[in-house]
Amino acid sequence: MYELRCESLEKSFGSFALQPLDLAIQPGEFFSLLGPSGCGKTTVLRLLGGFEQPTSGRIMLGERDITRLPPHKRNIHTVFQRYALFPHLSVFENVAFSLRLKGLSRPDIIRRVDKMMNLTEIGALSDRRIHQLSGGQSQRVALARALVDQPAVLLLDEPFSALDPSLRVRVRDEMRAICKKVGATFILVTHDQEEALQLSDRLAVMKDGRCLQVGTPKSIYEDPSDTFVASFIGAVNEIRGELSESLPGEWSVASAMGTFKVKKNGLALPREVSMLLRPEKMRLLRQRSNTHDNLLEGEIQDLTYLGSRTEYTIRTRDNVFKVSEAEMDRQKKRLLHHRDRVFLTWKTEDAILLPQSTL
Repeated sequence: MYELRCESLEKSFGSFALQPLDLAIQPGEFFSLLGPSGCGKTTVLRLLGGFEQPTSGRIMLGERDITRLPPHKRNIHTVFQRYALFPHLSVFENVAFSLRLKGLSRPDIIRRVDKMMNLTEIGALSDRRIHQLSGGQSQRVALARALVDQPAVLLLDEPFSALDPSLRVRVRDEMRAICKKVGATFILVTHDQEEALQLSDRLAVMKDGRCLQVGTPKSIYEDPSDTFVASFIGAVNEIRGELSESLPGEWSVASAMGTFKVKKNGLALPREVSMLLRPEKMRLLRQRSNTHDNLLEGEIQDLTYLGSRTEYTIRTRDNVFKVSEAEMDRQKKRLLHHRDRVFLTWKTEDAILLPQSTL
């Protein structure tokens, strides 16, 4: 088990440039590269896999410099978006392919392939051809084929994108469980923030060839480094205003919608700030309350029932807010309808305060 490090890694081609990337991924970690199309995450994956050569910088696997090594000599395998399975071979032969190339004995091949197929729960599919498999089964065959060679690092290039939504959730759970059983380092490329949050021990958020923030899903969701990271990792409502100190441990934000209290977060902030609020952190009140420091009056413009929660679009005098109410909470309160007047409130510690920028 080795640490994988990117040291001042750069890549330039055409109009795109990957900015110097310094990244350390721990042995056995499930790490995600998250960002919009064109941000550079796939470029990083291809550099790690040996399919592209960096303009400068190096890639270290433990104490071994693998920057210029070809893919087959890196002990890093890739599961591609379309799986790249061989249609003329059975499931067993697909999984065994790399072991046959290495010249392993037949008993060793059977032992290792059977072990990996059982781990990925495709043992019963051994004699099937690829065209006879479902999307989820094909995904597991591709995973078994990559893992049977016992790589130190497994690269996953948006492997769930071809699956339907319900299957995608189940296969994610399976992938996480397999990662823990195998003990290899997994690196996932995705633009799906829910996928990254669900699977990752840590993740990196990228934009325009730059790594903006690295951290655990919880730290990035609750303590984003800037407004882009905050909005890309999940929905946010924004109130812009001017910052002033009111009480020890507390700030005031004066905005066109009123003055609101925010718990201090220890950051040095400019006068002009954005106060960001997650939809699930805001509460919907059916009547005005004088006991809440932060209060806004609005009207329901739209509401959508989503099973475990209901999402509301609330228009205030100066803004539009998205608010999420858990179904268990909603059932205990008066049912709301389109055009009902409501009041929004939130705790001082639930607001995210950042320098103003364009979301």
